[in-house]
Amino acid sequence: MTQSAGNALISVFDKNGIVEFAQGLAKQNWHIYASGGTAQKLRDAGVDVTDIADLVGGEAILGHRVVTLSREVYAGILADKTKAEDMDELKRLNIPTIDLVCVDMYPLEEEIAKSGATVHDVIERTDIGGPTLLRAAAKGRRIVLSAGDQREDVLAWLNAGKPDEADFLEQLAARAEYEVTRYTLTLAQYLNPTEVRGVVAMLDAKTKYGENPQQAEAGFYADNRVAVDPLGLDQFEHVQGMQRSYINMTDIDRLLQMITHVAAGFERNFGKVPSIAIGVKHGNACGAGVGATLVEAVQKMLEGDTRAIFGGVVMINGPIDKDVADTLMHYAMDGETSRLLDGVIGSSVTDEALEALSRNKLRVVVNPALANVDASSLNVAPVIRQVRGGLLSQPNYTFVADLSADYMQFHGDVTDQQKQDMILGWAIGSTSNSNTITLVKDGQVIGNGVGQQDRVGAGQLALTRTTTNFPAIKNDGDNVTVSITLDKKKLAGAVAYSDSFFPFSDGPELLASAGITAILTSSGSVADETVIAALTKANVSIAMLPDSVGRGFFGH
Repeated sequence: MTQSAGNALISVFDKNGIVEFAQGLAKQNWHIYASGGTAQKLRDAGVDVTDIADLVGGEAILGHRVVTLSREVYAGILADKTKAEDMDELKRLNIPTIDLVCVDMYPLEEEIAKSGATVHDVIERTDIGGPTLLRAAAKGRRIVLSAGDQREDVLAWLNAGKPDEADFLEQLAARAEYEVTRYTLTLAQYLNPTEVRGVVAMLDAKTKYGENPQQAEAGFYADNRVAVDPLGLDQFEHVQGMQRSYINMTDIDRLLQMITHVAAGFERNFGKVPSIAIGVKHGNACGAGVGATLVEAVQKMLEGDTRAIFGGVVMINGPIDKDVADTLMHYAMDGETSRLLDGVIGSSVTDEALEALSRNKLRVVVNPALANVDASSLNVAPVIRQVRGGLLSQPNYTFVADLSADYMQFHGDVTDQQKQDMILGWAIGSTSNSNTITLVKDGQVIGNGVGQQDRVGAGQLALTRTTTNFPAIKNDGDNVTVSITLDKKKLAGAVAYSDSFFPFSDGPELLASAGITAILTSSGSVADETVIAALTKANVSIAMLPDSVGRGFFGH
């Protein structure tokens, strides 16, 4: 008589592939115990199986709520096989050891996601036996399978003679504890979304390193199974180029905030999403453009700040074809030199474009969902940020400025083009690190003054970004004078966006003196009337939305 390889307990809700797994175990002489529905499925397929009821001394009770919760099952899982006294006790009680546990849990997350699901529905789908079996098997260092994608690997490992057994079992135990943690956190947050907040995720992709080379143990973690976000970073494919870095991933995340806000703003205000191109450096836009074609949008994006885009990452809302690739590499460049970029992201990429981009070894990343970004693409998941000692959580940035809304106030006339420029400025400025002043002209961001401690400083920085000339420095001994020559032609007729109100008139007066002809800002300052009067005197039109409604602070 062939000696049994051990006893396996199988109890799964999702029975896809379970027959093949059980057959694989049977070929290796495992004795299989299974719960009612799983046992029947295996018997129908010709697998020799013992119903778990024969081990626990009775059928499932309480409407199938209690099946595997018995001391016989858990004694067989938790007994220490290295201790003679444990084995003697099991023998005296006629309880077999259970050496392998294959369990999944009721689909709680799917139930929560259902439209109209009630607390009662969720409670009925809340698994007790599954999580308990998995935790017991993890603690008992049994062969524990908590996910369907582990079955082939476990069968192969058993066939290979259980190499590196301790390490392998530890990894299985870690996955089981993870699955239970994810399950229980999902339920806790459903029951009390205000008081409970957390994130659990598995390594999805390693990154080259962190923000700096010494931060080597960096990676991207994700676990999206239900209602998968098509624009989640785990849905992007790395097609070509160097391994993505930590900064690349944060840049993609910021680009997604920006491109979806541009799309939402144009759809809400003008009924159509244009071609969009945005370039970022270290998480803030250094160029953005909208146009009738992607090539036009890319050209505007590049012209906005030809110096800052050096080494940047670019995202477009469409395919990367050869024309787009050639524009990225050569437009507004002197001589035969190709532009140095760190990455380009689009909905797809052609072979010809890959060839053009491969010469610079830049990263190419694609996601088909980028071709259809609109107002529905805004990220609605809560923003969670780790801080020392805990987490900060807030709703995501889903406000979309609507220039036709009742909350808007206008002082002076605003043209259709200025309205489009205001929306582009709002979308870029409200997704850049505040304080921010963003300058736009004819569908092109020409200056983005981000992350400043005061609004005048943000305006000054935005203005200096409109020129690629190096500042002139004069040292007369006691004083050093730094002067920057602004391009009046480039600034004439431009629009400015401010991510919050102006506390004094000095900031908007600075912008007006440089040639800005319209400003979108918020109201709520004690100096609102002074600001309005100063800008009206300077023939600058103003669009204002209440700070409490549409303040655009981001990225603190």
